[in-house]
Amino acid sequence: MRTPPQPPRGPTPPRGPASSQRGPAAAKPAAPKAAPRRPPRRLPAWLARAQRLLLSPGQEWQAIAAEFATPSSIYSRYILPMAAIGPIAATAGTIVFGVRNSIAGSYAMSAGDAVTSGVLEYGLNLLGVYGFAVLIEVLAPSFGGQRNRAQALKVAAYSSTPYWLGGAVALFPKLSLIGGVLSLYSIRLLALGLPPLMKAPRDKSAAYTLLASIAGVILALIIGPLTGVVVGR
Repeated sequence: MRTPPQPPRGPTPPRGPASSQRGPAAAKPAAPKAAPRRPPRRLPAWLARAQRLLLSPGQEWQAIAAEFATPSSIYSRYILPMAAIGPIAATAGTIVFGVRNSIAGSYAMSAGDAVTSGVLEYGLNLLGVYGFAVLIEVLAPSFGGQRNRAQALKVAAYSSTPYWLGGAVALFPKLSLIGGVLSLYSIRLLALGLPPLMKAPRDKSAAYTLLASIAGVILALIIGPLTGVVVGR
């Protein structure tokens, strides 16, 4: 028995690419983006200057001598914040511990008197540095220097940096006298600042520094007792 003929086959369809048995490839997880680096925090301009005066005083005095400045700009950019360090620390320390320390010894003080004393001390600091500048200017011709009120105020303000920074120790009343020891470095800054700013000859700068330092110490010693008198100690 014959096998019936098979119908002719049509053209074989082209084979497409072999289909993958797997699903679509999983997307690779994106690499985590690195957090942008924050620029390092910069010190306020007045505090950065204080740092340079302590670490490289010679170079900083040369930069200060070349700067144009007026008494108002020196006060607003440097003296106002620096002169506040000691009074704020002393006020906070007195409120917390209830005592104030001085050369004469420790004594109790109320919070109200502490605030009054701090405000008064701040005002006297602002006046005292100007008085110190006037003395530096008046003494300049006696030691071959030049009279210049703005330059003298620069010397008075910037040489007082250790004195003002040392006032921060008053936050702890029993350690406040240590701030007085730290402030002695102001004499060194004064000796380095007088020649370039007041144009005093090097051979006369030692005597100039000595006399100006004595005047500065007297002013500093007046401020403390004067605040005590006002608050009724």
